[in-house]
Amino acid sequence: LKNVRKTLILAAITGSLVTLPSATASADVPPPPAPDAPAPGAPAPVGFDVPPPPAPDAPPPAPVGFDLKAYSVNWDAIAQCESGGNWGISTGNGFSGGLQFTPSTWRANGGSGSPSGASREEQIRVAENVLHSQGIGAWPVCGRRG
Repeated sequence: LKNVRKTLILAAITGSLVTLPSATASADVPPPPAPDAPAPGAPAPVGFDVPPPPAPDAPPPAPVGFDLKAYSVNWDAIAQCESGGNWGISTGNGFSGGLQFTPSTWRANGGSGSPSGASREEQIRVAENVLHSQGIGAWPVCGRRG
């Protein structure tokens, strides 16, 4: 018995253990399913959808963990906080428009001309691009109100 135990342990360690079908096996018994096959009657496995790559002219992807579809922004509330709701404001402090864009942020996110000369809708369009690239933190104080 000691020799059999030693042989089995040695075979298990070296990977040389071979199993033989037993004499009681029947041809009527179906083979076991493949390891990755679902069991009969089991629900279908759930896969992961891989999104297609973005179009070359698509806006940059949202920050990791950011679900834009579930994120709604009240741009009027942010503008009220940033500029008193004045979409045409330009005070000369380096920020302008209702959402207080710097000229470089405005241009980098698709704005043309100046923010203070753009419509509310155009400012919101550019703000959506900023939201995609920087998140709501681009408005560090007033973003929480949106």
